[in-house]
Amino acid sequence: MKVCASGVILGSVKRFVFALVLLLGLASAQSAIQMRFGYGEGLGLTFGAGVESRLRQNLSGRLLAELAPSTPGVALEAALLFKPELGQYDPSLAGLLPYFGGGLGGVVGPRLTLGVSFTLGLEGLLDRYTGLFTEGTYVYGFADFPKIWRFTLGVNFR
Repeated sequence: MKVCASGVILGSVKRFVFALVLLLGLASAQSAIQMRFGYGEGLGLTFGAGVESRLRQNLSGRLLAELAPSTPGVALEAALLFKPELGQYDPSLAGLLPYFGGGLGGVVGPRLTLGVSFTLGLEGLLDRYTGLFTEGTYVYGFADFPKIWRFTLGVNFR
């Protein structure tokens, strides 16, 4: 009996350590943390967080999760974004970052949705470490999954 219990505890500790290492790796790889508030079709009001990492000049990867209490559910997205800083082309446009891209998105809840997401947005930098953004996202659901859209306002902390 003791061998079985210690094996279960050891397995739990291994999973916890693995999850902790994974989270620390994600935290060190990110270049921005997002706080997001939005509204979406079939989702109602949403709020959540995301992490964004600069992969190359003008290219960013993003993971996000938004809670949708009225659905109830959680909107998830993994996206690759083309995000140029317009100041590199014209100094008078410094601090403006329009972006577009896509990836996989979905909603986990009573009305499950999974599909290809398309995102279009604009971020304005207040200073080197803070930016305000607005964006629209459309998730084109696979097969018979419903299609959803959402509009989001948020802030990036670098």
